[in-house]
Amino acid sequence: VTEREGKLFGRGTCDMKGFDALALAAVPLALEKGLKRPLQIALSYDEEVGCVGAPRMIAEMRDILPPADAVVVGEPSMMKTVSAHKGGFGYWLHVHGFEVHSSLMHTGVNAIMHGAKLIDWANQQNEINMAKEPTALAAQFDPPFTTVHTGRIWGGTAHNITAKDCEFGIDFRLVPGEDMETYRQALMDRVAEVEAEMQAVHPDTSIEVTQRFRVPALMPEEDGAAERLVRALTGDNGTHVVSYGTEAGQFQEKDYSAIICGPGDIAQAHQPNEYITLDQFKQGEAFMHSLVDQLTR
Repeated sequence: VTEREGKLFGRGTCDMKGFDALALAAVPLALEKGLKRPLQIALSYDEEVGCVGAPRMIAEMRDILPPADAVVVGEPSMMKTVSAHKGGFGYWLHVHGFEVHSSLMHTGVNAIMHGAKLIDWANQQNEINMAKEPTALAAQFDPPFTTVHTGRIWGGTAHNITAKDCEFGIDFRLVPGEDMETYRQALMDRVAEVEAEMQAVHPDTSIEVTQRFRVPALMPEEDGAAERLVRALTGDNGTHVVSYGTEAGQFQEKDYSAIICGPGDIAQAHQPNEYITLDQFKQGEAFMHSLVDQLTR
């Protein structure tokens, strides 16, 4: 970490090693003061690639630890009380075509061009969702609709050969309340249509679909224990939602009361020269000290 001009620079300082450091630094204080209620610190892995480490961690917590009254996920929220976030799930698709010389492309199956039909389907879903009237909850998000996204693509051998392979991802970010299964089925229906077109030209073609991750949305809790706790500690009574996903939705799915509150600005995450301001870091420290005090009562 490098401190300069009121900022702490370093990879992950904002998202979210700053909060992790503050949580760990609160342990000596908690031991010194003597808690009447336990403080549990849960550190997972691979959150950035689909929150894949948390489900196993949560399962073990339920087996070996006393039940937690509230879960605070310290993702950067400028210390605001965030009560909802979008859900997400993603697939990796591998289109297996049949390669021939491009002068005879009508006898082959171009994996890239057929994959493009599925990417175009994703674009069409965005247009459909954008045109919908958002629900009251969805309207609080930016953007106020479910988005479908392709961020990586690979394929082809040479410019004069119809592509034998094409691989790409299709990821969904769902506003709370929308059904993952509906979107999954719509995608699989389109995959089946494209695959049938391919196999009409050559039978040794196919499309593989592998689920990469699944992160449930965080739904607002009416008078939730986590929200009450964080609002009491921060004094924040505003309504805040975020379009990114976190492990809070996974905790909530397992019947924990969960909320997001952490130091730093999400706009600084995943950026060159990532930083967290000292002011935000100190606000996070004050929050942890107040939490420890709360647990001594």
